[in-house]
Amino acid sequence: MNKRDDVSNWAIYRAQEILQREGMDLAKSARSFDHNAIRENGMLLARAIAASLIEASAAMSK
Repeated sequence: MNKRDDVSNWAIYRAQEILQREGMDLAKSARSFDHNAIRENGMLLARAIAASLIEASAAMSK
């Protein structure tokens, strides 16, 4: 397995983690029509995605 495959597998795993955690929280807040929670959970999802992109970029540059 090469580095590109390793990063691809890592990205798939991280995406699943993010969706299970932050994505589910966002869906629950949307379901309850809690606009403050929707905004907050949407920001948490965006931050998790941004953090994973930074992490992936750092991994690719090594």
